[in-house]
Amino acid sequence: MELKEKQDITMKHKTYLPLAAGIYLNYAILGMATIIVSQYGSQFQALWHTDVKGISTVIAMIGIGRLLTILIAGYLSDRLGRKGTMLIGMVAQILFLAGLFFSTNLISACIAALFMGATNSFGDTASYPALTDAFQEQAASMNSLVKAAMSLAQFVLPFIVAAQPNAQFTLVIMVVVMLLDIVLIALASFAPQTLTQAHAKNEPQSQTLNTPTNANAAQPSMLIDGSLLIIVGFTLSFTFYIFSQYAPNFGSSVLKLGLNSSKSLISWYAMASLISVFITSSLVTRIKPIKLIFVYTLISFLALLQMIVIPSADGARLTAIAIGFFAAGGIWQLGLTLLSQYFPAEKGKVTGYYSFATALTFFVGPLVSSFIIDDTAASVLHVFEIDTGVTLLSLVIVIVLMIRNRKFAN
Repeated sequence: MELKEKQDITMKHKTYLPLAAGIYLNYAILGMATIIVSQYGSQFQALWHTDVKGISTVIAMIGIGRLLTILIAGYLSDRLGRKGTMLIGMVAQILFLAGLFFSTNLISACIAALFMGATNSFGDTASYPALTDAFQEQAASMNSLVKAAMSLAQFVLPFIVAAQPNAQFTLVIMVVVMLLDIVLIALASFAPQTLTQAHAKNEPQSQTLNTPTNANAAQPSMLIDGSLLIIVGFTLSFTFYIFSQYAPNFGSSVLKLGLNSSKSLISWYAMASLISVFITSSLVTRIKPIKLIFVYTLISFLALLQMIVIPSADGARLTAIAIGFFAAGGIWQLGLTLLSQYFPAEKGKVTGYYSFATALTFFVGPLVSSFIIDDTAASVLHVFEIDTGVTLLSLVIVIVLMIRNRKFAN
């Protein structure tokens, strides 16, 4: 009987392999699309008749697009279905890529960037639940591979940029891949959609983790612990997002590196992020999330601090590796895990708040940077000083959370 159940599970997984492949391919292109504006920054400046401030404005518009669509995307994923919602996100990504191709000024580029924000919203709210529905026994590992696909693609893109300096050619190839992926997703089988929490069977464990043995003992407070964790969702995202967008500017303006060497910082960042996805997912089964978040945030802060205090090419590469591993490789998910453990009966609501705070990062970070950054080394250093300061804020909040965690962690 047990053998038959295993065979049935294996057959189901084979049925959904095209779906998984389509999702990972989609996120690989999404990973490239996330940094393509900064990677081809000098060329886009010429095409759009703007400067580095204009590039920052375009990047900020991605955040606005996500803020405008993230709530409706979740609703549509549950009502319209995973496939329909996913296809909307993929079409939005094609509109973004095509928009960049045809844009001849800053306004049209900003409009195109709004579709990239929608891609993030519709993709996340459909893809993760679709993988969870299809691979319930391996949901965590299958969802981790989404981040791995993005990191791998971001590692490869700087090499593509070096080999193919024409941004428009790269955009055409990405659009062609997306069109093929749409066909793959349209033909793929989706698992029956469930509206219940995918981890419902783990609910008693979460309750046990966070319910004090003494009924009068302190419990997590939504006003304090919940709010602080949601703020951390913003600050943690700020750390790695700003680095991923402006590391090439740091290399070229502050370190006076060549164009390809500056862009290669993102390859180091993405490679470390890819490795971290797998190591962090293993560590979290043995170490409490709050302790990992503290260690990861501390190392990220120290890495950024040394980069701005003692700027050097080797130091920047080390920082790129550190930020990729400790800030971009899974720490955001650890914060969400802790938030869900604290408030297991309100997972959906707190996840929405946490994701909204992250979406705010993608708007606020580039917007603030656009008022500061230009082609001078001093302005780029100011951007990374802000990034370091926000990371320090993360560290302070995490320390407060650790102190409070001792009251109700056992």
